[in-house]
Amino acid sequence: MLRSNVAVSHCHIHSCRAMLGVRNVKMVNLSLLAKWRWRLLQGDQAIWKEVLVEKYGSHATKIIEVGSDVWPRLASKWWKDLVSLEVGTERAWLNEEVVRKVGNGLNTSFWHVAWRGEVPFKIKYPRLFSLSNQQEAMAGDLSVGGRWGFSWRRSFFVWEENLLTNLSEDLDGFARTQEVDRWRWKLEEDGCFSVNSLYTKLESVMLGENGCTMEERRVLSQIWKSGVPSKVVAFSWKLLLDRIPTRVNLEVRNCLPPDGGSNCIWCANVRESSVHLFLHCDKAREIWLNLMRWTNRLFLIPPNLFIHWECWSDGGFHKKVRRGWRMITIWVIWKARNDCIFNNVVKGVDVLVEEIKVLSCCCGPAVAACSFVSCLVLVM
Repeated sequence: MLRSNVAVSHCHIHSCRAMLGVRNVKMVNLSLLAKWRWRLLQGDQAIWKEVLVEKYGSHATKIIEVGSDVWPRLASKWWKDLVSLEVGTERAWLNEEVVRKVGNGLNTSFWHVAWRGEVPFKIKYPRLFSLSNQQEAMAGDLSVGGRWGFSWRRSFFVWEENLLTNLSEDLDGFARTQEVDRWRWKLEEDGCFSVNSLYTKLESVMLGENGCTMEERRVLSQIWKSGVPSKVVAFSWKLLLDRIPTRVNLEVRNCLPPDGGSNCIWCANVRESSVHLFLHCDKAREIWLNLMRWTNRLFLIPPNLFIHWECWSDGGFHKKVRRGWRMITIWVIWKARNDCIFNNVVKGVDVLVEEIKVLSCCCGPAVAACSFVSCLVLVM
């Protein structure tokens, strides 16, 4: 039991497949701290910003690059956490979603801020930056009458003229407006930062390939919206994640006795995996076929449990009834399997199907009422 709990906990921390409705605490904290970084970039003259500027310098209200600034040794723990959000990650997951939207250009540094492209011009063209007499100039100050008024310390060499040409190409298409310059959040259409949008991005960045598809996420979220008992819901969730103690999973954990095999208790020549036990086993297949005939539905048994869930998603019955049948059927199959192994009790397919029908009508008030009406429709 301990090994199973550890596996589920590991899955919850490192995979978005957990879908328990409880968010990853670390990623929530990072998203909330990032909101303070976003507020620091806004142009309002709040008192708390003035305090931070006095303590840490004017660059505290600008884009904070990883390792770009040396902060005081006695900086607060909150501030250290704030400036080190992206430390230890392979990409600047916060800064890459913040872009500068230039209007009149009076509050945007031409060289120091990435306002045309992904990097500032001082990094993209370090040679031109070193030759400029206007290293601290604003973009609006250099754009006069639709033309760029640059001032250089000396004449260019031939190869440096190519750099100026590339810079001019980067500036093509820019037109000054009367709007005030502002920062824009790329993950939202209105350009305003939201904790939810950043959390969604952190899921993909930090969970990587362990994440699940949109279809799998939808299925995992639906199982919690049914009227069946919580233990049945929890078991269905573990099954979809392949975290139940089937013989194949126990074999991987070295938990099977030396004389115990990994084959299915009902199909002696097939290994007992989750997909086989609940879908492709002869007994499980007969159970599903009986339920299909009972509900006037017929489809081929799919290759995995997620597709099988979707196959039952449409139809003339109430959605909670369909969800209840699926999870109760899974629960009954598992109990029958355990009775066969531990109690030497073998139940026939007809007995198990009747048990599923009875439990479907008793799993909860809302589902029971819908199931009763559905049964009347079938009888009529």
